[in-house]
Amino acid sequence: MDIDPVTGGTLPLDSQQLGTVAANSSHIILFKWGSLTTLNNPPWESTFSLSFTQMGTPSVTIFALVNWDVAFSTRSFFTQQVEMLIEHVAQTYLTSTDIVIRTGQYFCCTYDINPQLKRKYSRLRIQYFSQYLVDEFNARFGKERRIIIWDVGCISEHRLYAARDEHAKLCSPNHVRADI
Repeated sequence: MDIDPVTGGTLPLDSQQLGTVAANSSHIILFKWGSLTTLNNPPWESTFSLSFTQMGTPSVTIFALVNWDVAFSTRSFFTQQVEMLIEHVAQTYLTSTDIVIRTGQYFCCTYDINPQLKRKYSRLRIQYFSQYLVDEFNARFGKERRIIIWDVGCISEHRLYAARDEHAKLCSPNHVRADI
């Protein structure tokens, strides 16, 4: 979370106390989910709380979803979870907070952490899930706040297949690096 660079803000010193962040500094909070799938333990919605904003109003929040959703959930489950996420965002973040939606990326899916998960990946599914996420966030928030689309799927799809495959081999889950 960015703290106002002009006036500064607060910073957690430990689980009980807040300290001060000087002007011209930033504070970033990262919370990693396994997307909106049921693979999260605890479930993502139970960890989404107003504590995300207890140290000030963030200037931007980034949602990087889709890859695990495409691989390990159904379309109907994903659409329900997106609706829940949108309601959590509406209740948690002020309209001054910009939203960045990071779309799904090229993912070759030849490796599974657990063979019982039965990965369900295809390029069309990833395009559909990404577009659905973008459309729903734009429909709900597009008139009241800035929505920025970070289309990593488009970036990776424009690379030659051999180049995508070469990078995928370097990662055991067979997806390309986040910077591709």
